[in-house]
Amino acid sequence: MDPTREPDTARVPQSTSRSLQTIGDFARAVGLSASALRGYDSSGLLSPAHVEDRTGYRYYGLDQQQRAIWIRRLRDAGFRLRTIGTILDSEPVIAEAILDDWLAEAIGRAESAAALVDDLRSVLRSRTETTLSRARVDSAVLAAAVRQLAQTKGTAPADSPFDHLSVEIKPDSLTLAVTDGYVLMARTHIPAEIDAPTPADGPKRPVGVSTVVTASALLSLPTTSCEVSLMIAVTGGSVDHPAQVRMSIEHSDGESTILSQSDRRFPDIGRTVEAAAARRRGRSRFSREEILRLVDEATGRSPESGVRLPRDASRFELSAGSMKSIVDAGIGDELICDWGNEDDPLIWRAPSQPDFVALVMPRRA
Repeated sequence: MDPTREPDTARVPQSTSRSLQTIGDFARAVGLSASALRGYDSSGLLSPAHVEDRTGYRYYGLDQQQRAIWIRRLRDAGFRLRTIGTILDSEPVIAEAILDDWLAEAIGRAESAAALVDDLRSVLRSRTETTLSRARVDSAVLAAAVRQLAQTKGTAPADSPFDHLSVEIKPDSLTLAVTDGYVLMARTHIPAEIDAPTPADGPKRPVGVSTVVTASALLSLPTTSCEVSLMIAVTGGSVDHPAQVRMSIEHSDGESTILSQSDRRFPDIGRTVEAAAARRRGRSRFSREEILRLVDEATGRSPESGVRLPRDASRFELSAGSMKSIVDAGIGDELICDWGNEDDPLIWRAPSQPDFVALVMPRRA
């Protein structure tokens, strides 16, 4: 008779002890299936107390129930049959060492799983969650910064090569930046009261948001002193690739205007400046009059002529247009130029306005 076909409801023969149970009764008592018990018998992990010669039916003793229950619980915990046998049949010190190692691994897996769930939960919520960053700033200060960078004197605002304006709000700074493709100029710490997410608000909260609008859209700001709020709302996606970014400006009377945005992209200004500054090899100081004289001389020779920097920076040359833009935007009578290798951007600053910075790639003189 095929032992795998034994009925679960077979009766215990009178010739056997009353302490024995059929495979079906034993399986129900310990929470296992009959097929599992047959497998444990084949592996030598749990053999029946008695097998009837004529029928091949298996019978289990009541004193085997605890071992069967331990096998079930260890299997549910993920142990392999061979390891279960070692745990149940070895000296206690060996079994405890195996269990301690397994417990340490299980705790590590649980912590990793918890972190994974938290991360995924944040991602799933971010698909519909809107994060708002707000910078309250004096309208006159903001208007002056926009005009300084956009350089709209004598031109219609939209005709300025610096009409694309990056607005970046971080927990500690409001930054405006423009670029014409050759020179990038920025005001990195415009005085503002900022309400923006910080790392303490959550492990995956952005530490800064930015968008690009036209400078002309902000040139209608009142030049008289009143408070306005620049607001950037980010919905869904990630910090680097949000699903939606919306910028608006709220006036002191409560009216809010949504600003049209540009597809143009700017780098993180702070990180870009820091990376360039880290490669600095020298610093040169120039008076405004000196640079303007060099620009005039170069322009007089040819519109395409370059401006060769004097003294320690003599191996660097800039286009007359780029140099003129930097001088026009810089405040004060002096400019500082930090320089590195020939392939590194020059960093221009104005001591009279510490948060002004300009980056430009030099020509090789």
